[in-house]
Amino acid sequence: MTQLKNILFTFDYELFLGKRSGSVNRCVIEPTQKLLDVLSPYKIKAIFFVDTTWLLRLKKITHGNASAKNDYDNVVGQLRYIAKLGHYIFPHLHPHWNDATYVPEINQWQLINYSRYRLHSLDKNEREQCFSDSVAILKEILGPDYKPTGYRAGGWSIQPFEDFAPLFQQHSVKYDFSVLPGSKRISSAQHYDFSDIKINRPYTFSTDVAVPGKGSYTEFPISVLSNTGINTFSEKVLLKYMSWSGSNNYGDGQSIVVETVEYTGAENGTEMVSVELLNAVKLPLYLKFLATNNYMQFISHPKMLSAHNINTFARFIKKAFDTYSIETDFEKMLPE
Repeated sequence: MTQLKNILFTFDYELFLGKRSGSVNRCVIEPTQKLLDVLSPYKIKAIFFVDTTWLLRLKKITHGNASAKNDYDNVVGQLRYIAKLGHYIFPHLHPHWNDATYVPEINQWQLINYSRYRLHSLDKNEREQCFSDSVAILKEILGPDYKPTGYRAGGWSIQPFEDFAPLFQQHSVKYDFSVLPGSKRISSAQHYDFSDIKINRPYTFSTDVAVPGKGSYTEFPISVLSNTGINTFSEKVLLKYMSWSGSNNYGDGQSIVVETVEYTGAENGTEMVSVELLNAVKLPLYLKFLATNNYMQFISHPKMLSAHNINTFARFIKKAFDTYSIETDFEKMLPE
């Protein structure tokens, strides 16, 4: 009997969050379509976490702005196509989009004010409005029967959970995908502490995502692997060649730059499982992780992907499906 492996393929569907958002086509539409082309032959049921705060701002400027309207229409069309293929679509909030500035000359945005990056930075009424508006725009796009049962916090900042609990209850959200085990970051924008979480499997919780136990919510932690077995020299050579040959990321924006006070994560020889971090040198490491674990969650961002990432990702998927029986629907991975 073929061994069963549970793999979650999750994608943050968003623009860049820094000085230049990048274009909708380059950061979202084109790379997402390339991912769908890889996923579809295997009938993979992926999860797309849509930056609804961006969509709300984009929608507001569509009147009288042909470029913005074209972007919005393309996003709506792609999201409906994603849903038609059977993938999940859930909200993903970055409230500092409310302070973004639109630059019409290049049809992009500038996000340099991070004071409202976390949902925690908003007062209770603002949090309720932001979350409700996010659910409403997805219902408008996907239909009145749409239900946002899952969520991923912007910048993994799901703490304190007391900010989210009433919103989850109001909108019937039961599943969270924000925890990056063993990681902690305190910065001018992000704030989370998962340093005590060592679990690589779904678990239930009640009032704190970092305290597993009996509760009405389920956490699906992002997988973290050790990168100490990577041939760093070979990877540097590969990355240098990719840069020289023009195999760069599809996205054309700039990432958020923040001042970090405290951070625990990559410096201890670990990294999140992600398509944008996957390359030919790391492929054996990812396959080894899958061989020794029955649960594996990818967190990836279309805007960060290159052709090499996607091609290597396709190789990983083929090898995984050739070797194991693969389950990709998170609702079939719920803890007993």
